[in-house]
Amino acid sequence: MNVTQEYDEHARSTRETDYIASFGEGADGLVRIELDGEGRLWDVVLDPQVTELTVDELRTALFDAITGAQAGQPGFEASVADVNTAAERRFAEISQALHDLSRRAARR
Repeated sequence: MNVTQEYDEHARSTRETDYIASFGEGADGLVRIELDGEGRLWDVVLDPQVTELTVDELRTALFDAITGAQAGQPGFEASVADVNTAAERRFAEISQALHDLSRRAARR
């Protein structure tokens, strides 16, 4: 079994998230990127006419399709904001603990 077959089996295994939650397209639909409910790559669909694109056009089409699919993820921006808030809160806690340890060490 090659890597592509292993990925296909993993990506298409039966999970609650086995559905296309969002997609994006590039080059007028010649490139389509599909993401599942957890934001993982579900599929890459390439129209045969994609071979007529230059490397730069293909790169742009892929970028557009990926960006479009990510933007269509339900709650993607909210999830990123939640992670940032949690990280900032944790960093503040760590910073305070280090400050307290530093003050205690200075008193000795």
